[in-house]
Amino acid sequence: MRRRAGVVSGWVVALACAGIVQVGAAQAPGVSGGASPLVLQLRPRPGDLLRLRLDQTIEMGVSARAGDDTSKVDVTSLVMLARLTVESADLDGATVMAVADSVRIESSGTYQSDVLRQAAALQGQRFRFRVAPDGATAVAGGDAWAGPAVGTLLSQLPATLPRDPVAPGATWNRSVDIPLAATPDGRAMATLTATFRFDSLSRSGEFAYLSMKGRLVRSGPMQGGPRGGSNGGFVQTSGSVSGQLLLDRRRGWIADARTQISLRSLVAGRGKDAAPLRVRMKITQWMRVM
Repeated sequence: MRRRAGVVSGWVVALACAGIVQVGAAQAPGVSGGASPLVLQLRPRPGDLLRLRLDQTIEMGVSARAGDDTSKVDVTSLVMLARLTVESADLDGATVMAVADSVRIESSGTYQSDVLRQAAALQGQRFRFRVAPDGATAVAGGDAWAGPAVGTLLSQLPATLPRDPVAPGATWNRSVDIPLAATPDGRAMATLTATFRFDSLSRSGEFAYLSMKGRLVRSGPMQGGPRGGSNGGFVQTSGSVSGQLLLDRRRGWIADARTQISLRSLVAGRGKDAAPLRVRMKITQWMRVM
């Protein structure tokens, strides 16, 4: 089995978080400040069936001049409809089957990362993964979905759920390495340092609101050469990540998750006389249960 770090290091975990996050403690309706701590865990029920929709938009602009934000922006959008079926569950976690019913990609330009190109071939495919209560996942290594590009197709909130109970207002920090497909080369690992917050409960106590703010940093050789090796370039990427998440406590899963990522990359060393390229990206993602 291939391990994935954290709750959301890829599309697999995005779906897992979307469908099967449970709150492990009762809470009095209408209580926010001073409320008793809650345990947030992935505890799906065998037989649960979830229908999800994932929307992603990538806006990308490239310039060879510093401070030039007037270059043409290409926009690529992706819509995926999927189903999750919880096959079994025990104290150590659950086994989930995911099926991609529909994948649609549209682009105003020529840019498409490896992830988007592979995504078009996923329609109708299925895969099985294991998810632990804290959000760690494992996918069979031979599965078509287990590759780093496809496995990180649509990451949502890149969080690891806290092991300890948390009350509204609580925060926790995480620093993890995650695959980052939305880069100039489309094949990279980035370091995410983020702060997560349990913002509030609804007056009825039925919904919990969570948020995240963080920074992404990546520095390394430009991938994309023969057999996936370096092509001689060097990429420096940094940016901000923010997200909002709505947890339906009655149904026991996350009903809505939205993520916004803003990145700036500097691509140098492409050739002896080539000027460095400056790449701007804005990635917007929205997942909800239908």
